[in-house]
Amino acid sequence: MNFFEYQDKARRNSTLLVALFAAAVLGLIAITTLFIAVLTHYSRGQDSPASVGAMLGTLGWDTVAGIAVTIAAIIAVASFFRLRQLAAGGRAVAESLGGKKINISPSGLAEQRALNVVEEMALASGTPVPDVYIIEDAAINAFAAGYKPADAVVGLTRGCIEQLSRDELQGVVAHEFSHIFNGDMRLNIRIVGLLHGILIIGLLGTWLLRGSYWSGGRDNRGRAVAFGIGAGLVVIGYTGTFFGNLIKSAVSRQREYLADASAVQFTRSNQGIAGALKKIGNYTPGSNLSAANASEFSHMYFASSLKHSLLGMFATHPPLAARISRLDPNWRGWSAQGSQPTAASDATEAAPSAAGEQVSQLHGATQASPVTAPADTGNPYQAQLGQVLETVDNNIAAPSAEHMTLGRELLSRVPADLKTAAHDPFAARALVYGLLMAPEQQALQREILARSAHPAVLREYGKLEPALKLLPMDCRLPLLDLCVPALKALAPQQYQIFKRNVIKLLRADGKIEIWEWALYRVLMHGLEGAPDFQRKAGNGSAKGIGDAHRFLLATMAHAGHDAYLDARRAYDAGQTHLGLSPTTLPARSDITLQRLDKALAIATDTAPLKKPAFLKSLAVTLAHDGVVEGTEVELLRAIADCLDCPMPPIALTGISAKTAAAADTTAA
Repeated sequence: MNFFEYQDKARRNSTLLVALFAAAVLGLIAITTLFIAVLTHYSRGQDSPASVGAMLGTLGWDTVAGIAVTIAAIIAVASFFRLRQLAAGGRAVAESLGGKKINISPSGLAEQRALNVVEEMALASGTPVPDVYIIEDAAINAFAAGYKPADAVVGLTRGCIEQLSRDELQGVVAHEFSHIFNGDMRLNIRIVGLLHGILIIGLLGTWLLRGSYWSGGRDNRGRAVAFGIGAGLVVIGYTGTFFGNLIKSAVSRQREYLADASAVQFTRSNQGIAGALKKIGNYTPGSNLSAANASEFSHMYFASSLKHSLLGMFATHPPLAARISRLDPNWRGWSAQGSQPTAASDATEAAPSAAGEQVSQLHGATQASPVTAPADTGNPYQAQLGQVLETVDNNIAAPSAEHMTLGRELLSRVPADLKTAAHDPFAARALVYGLLMAPEQQALQREILARSAHPAVLREYGKLEPALKLLPMDCRLPLLDLCVPALKALAPQQYQIFKRNVIKLLRADGKIEIWEWALYRVLMHGLEGAPDFQRKAGNGSAKGIGDAHRFLLATMAHAGHDAYLDARRAYDAGQTHLGLSPTTLPARSDITLQRLDKALAIATDTAPLKKPAFLKSLAVTLAHDGVVEGTEVELLRAIADCLDCPMPPIALTGISAKTAAAADTTAA
């Protein structure tokens, strides 16, 4: 099952989950109504038994309807309130567990190593770099939380980053990235909200019990009724929670096996993640978190955070031994020696070599072949169509070990001062401004920044400008992704000024180059996530999505071909590949920033199983002249990113005359 099938399944699972919880709510309404009817029947002194229908009739059907509406409203309001509390996505979950964000200023080698591993995984997979939070807990555990990759966070406990080796930590992080890719995170947050709504009935019962105990007066019968109702609601509420937790556990257990398998696929090493699980089993604190509300998010963790589970029914994770046996068939059970893992304190692990780390094959120790460009090929700025199509088919949200190596290699080629600047909210703004500077418009763009940007940001840009001029083309998107966590830390007013300045730079010469737009869209998707829904209004039909596909194909045709005739042929080829009826190619002047943003916003509603065909049709359009230029690969990856289809970097080789000319012009 590939990424697109997982996305489709995640949608169906979400619908199924809502249906199951709706059935549970209806059951709770029925039980509550019946309980109140019985209680009312006997509280009136009617000792003789009666049929259910008779008791409900005595209660009154208007009262029955009122009870049902009240219970449903209480559950809905409580669930909505909890989901609103979690509206910030992964950040809300991490902060509720006491997490500390380390993207901007990691403390010590262990935190720096953890940040390195997460950044490498993000760059290798083509996702925005997530915020990384450290939970001050000795247990070995981790989680990924959020609604989508743009607002995802990765949480790691102190025990996880200090007790695991680099390979083991990489296996854990790869496991969590699998949850990001496969749509598990959104489902996890919905589970939290729905369970909270059901639990509120039990809390209401508890309040009634307390009220009946402390209330004064002589109306003992009234107190008895209140006490009985309270006790009943407690039983009913926790009965609902019982079945809700069963649903949560059943959903979570199977996904953990899938995430373990994905981690092996990402890293080409079964020993990393298996070693992490073995250390948890041999470690006294295990994976049990001490936070007061840790159980609320129990289904999100890498390993079970609960000490006890009733006969395994509430276990949100498979047994450690079962997971290890699947990963390492040669494992023979827990060792009697080495009950405590050795802390991973090797200083060299904080800064791994760029491309020299070894990754073992599944159930073996064979080194993966590193991805390198052929020697003496000039600037490595083009790819073959077959490479791109294979990446869309097999590597969207499923980076291979080769992509992991390529991600580390790309990160190593970013100058150290630029990487340092990318982690600082102040300097990251200067970096983004620099990436958007066009050589022929640089003087005008400097004037714009001089009028609207902070003077200190301009001075920072002046310091970074020499390194930015030497930055390889294929390192632009990775550097932009590295800036995202720092830019998220800007104050709202600072962010609005920054965004206005970015748009001013794009419009400096009255027109927007498609490459500039690609960088802008990647940046905005990483910072803001969901597109503007006003742009999508009334265009979510099949025809609206088809028109959006055509417009983006036309954009690719003009981007990859200077002559109108060549662009039209490329456009026709893309339409044919996607199965669209031929239409006239829009003029280059018709492609504006507003129309591009609108088309991309509408295209996000493309059905998951139709996204690969659309992405491949874009590649076919770009490659109609025989090759896919490096800038064209950037453009395709930018669109894939905005469609929530993280596309890993492609090893670019060779150089065409068109790219060479562009490179010479830029250098001049």
